[in-house]
Formats: sequence, structure tokens, C-alpha cells
Amino acid sequence: MSKPNHNSKPTTGAISRPESTLPTPALSPSNSAGPSPAFSTVLQSPAVSEFELENPFDKLQQGQDIPECWGHRGASASFPENTKASFVEACKAGADGIETDIHITADNVLVLFHDPELHRTTNGEGLIHKQPWAGVLEHVRTKKAPHQPIPRFSEVLEILLQPENMNVKLNIDCKVENDPTKLFGLIKDVVEGYEGWQSRLAPRLILGIWHPKFLIPACTILPYLPRYAISMSLPQCRKYFFDKCHGFSIMYEALASSDGARFREECRSKGKSICAWTVNDREEMRQCGRWGVRSVISDKPDVWREIRKEIETDRVKALKPTIGTYILPFLNPKYYWFYHQRLAREETEYLEREGGTFDIHIPEISLGIARPSTI
Repeated sequence: MSKPNHNSKPTTGAISRPESTLPTPALSPSNSAGPSPAFSTVLQSPAVSEFELENPFDKLQQGQDIPECWGHRGASASFPENTKASFVEACKAGADGIETDIHITADNVLVLFHDPELHRTTNGEGLIHKQPWAGVLEHVRTKKAPHQPIPRFSEVLEILLQPENMNVKLNIDCKVENDPTKLFGLIKDVVEGYEGWQSRLAPRLILGIWHPKFLIPACTILPYLPRYAISMSLPQCRKYFFDKCHGFSIMYEALASSDGARFREECRSKGKSICAWTVNDREEMRQCGRWGVRSVISDKPDVWREIRKEIETDRVKALKPTIGTYILPFLNPKYYWFYHQRLAREETEYLEREGGTFDIHIPEISLGIARPSTI
């Protein structure tokens, strides 16, 4: 969930070919091979009568004592981030969900990758959106072993549809570099291409949104998916997203501040969910348990599993504050307000540079979650 590498210098040159013994997966027909019909239509909200309005996460929030753990780009502390191997490992480690990032290739294939360019984590070069999947990106491999290909969106959905993973959620971090109408149209095409998607997939998917320009396309094209604002800035969440999103995915350090305590209470009073990222430290995991947030997003779902067992065994003992609980925030500069506010300011500058100003007119949006009829 952390921000892109803004200092990288994207290129558009040809990619280098991997020296990998892993076979290239056979290409199968992609549900996202062409543009969605939504691209050429005026965005209009569907008639309410077409859906049963229900928030599929309400029941999960009621009486929930222990936060869930969503694997950050899978189990990225152990396997290359945003790969099938990482996603599978997160599920095996007992993660309640997977957090991943999404981009569109030049031939309209949805791929799961964090940066807009390839070079930080793979042997490829250049921008993803300027290169096709077929014949080019399908051959890219991760620098980190075991060397893995870039997965398509359909491949993580297939992991979720495995019998052992039917309770695993998917948090889709919608990168600001994407055109929201095109992105959500392609997501819709892929998701609705699966038999029984209404009950087997839709209730487990979440849209993570960084920029207000994604709000109207999200609630119009994918009205059956909850919207979580992703941010480092609590004032930004209040101003642009609070009455338009069902939850918030927030940098842990911001939540740990005095304003973070106020924000947590505001969300609690309004029934908003909170995810904290990226939480890898054991004491920070326990703090999330004390706060009662919806979920922790972590590179280490295996470590959270241990913490969860401690809480289930003896909640009071597991979450009892220690000396470290009070000392830790003073020992690391990342907890000081000027540090995370600087990061928030830099992130906002990047988001507005890539996606335009946040100050756009957004009409009133219903917070009802549309559940398509399964009949």
C-alpha cells in the first residue's frame, strides 16, 4: 500500500529478456481483451430497483474483536511482491485478505503490479501502460527469487475461487495513473465473466481509491463493491472521502497520532471501517488490536497469525500495554507528526500531478452497496 517510487525515471525502451528456467504460462483468452462498453456511454447511476441494497461487510463488523490481516502485495516479506507465489503464500499463512495493486497494459489486460514502471522489481524496463501483455510483459520476471511472472487480475481471482480460499478478500489498490472509467470497466468485465460471481466474488472485493476522480466511476460501474479511501492524510480523508466511502486504508503512523485517535473515534461513531498499513512490527500489530481497527495490512501475515492466536488465547494478556508500548513512539522519527505529514504532502503532490486536482465537484453518492440479484 505504500506509495510509488516517485523518483524513478520511467523509460519506454524494450524490456530485457529473463534468464529464468520458469516456463511462461500458457496464454488463455482474457476477459479483459477489449475495452468495456462503458467507455462510450455517459455514466449514469443504475436504477435502485435493479439491486438489493446491502453492505456485505456490515455483518463482519458487528462484534468483531480481532482485526483481520490482509497480506500486503501478498506475503511480500517472503516472496516477490504482487506475484501468484506471494498471494498463495499469504493464503497459506492464514491471511483474511490480499492487498494488491492494479494497472492496465497497452492491450487492455489488467495486471497486478505496484509501480507504473517495471525496473524496480523486475528485469523489465518502461511503463506498463505503454507495453502489451501478449509477447512482451508476459515474459517479464521478478528480480527477487523465486523469479515470477507478472500476474493478471484473472489469476488472483482464480486463487480466491479455490475451495480453501473462499473466505479470502481482495483489496484492489487502484493506482492513480489509470483512467478510472476504463479501469473499472475492465474490472467489471473480468469479474462478471465468472459463473456465480454475484455470490462467489463480489462480496469479497474492495476498491481502494487514492483520488476523488475515481469515486463517480466506481459507484456507477461497480456499485456492488465497497470503496475504501487510501491516504496518508487524515484531513484529506475528512474533506474529500468521509461521506463518500465505506472505509479508510490509512498509514499506521497517521493513525498513531493524536489526530489519528480522533479520526478512529469519528469512524467508529459513523460505522466506517479502518485498515492500517503497512504493519509489520509485533507491537504495532498489538496496537491495532487495542484500537479495534477493521484490518491490518502486513507483509508478514504469518507473524500476525501468531499475534492473533495470542489474542484468542488471552486477549487481556496479549494486548496489555508494556513499557515498549509507551517508549516506541519516541524512539523512531517516523512517529513524529512532521515526518508523516511530510510524506502525506509529497504523496498528495504526486497524486495531483498524475491525476489532477482533488478539488473537483462530486455529487452526493449513496453509501448503499448494490448486491446484484443471483436469480
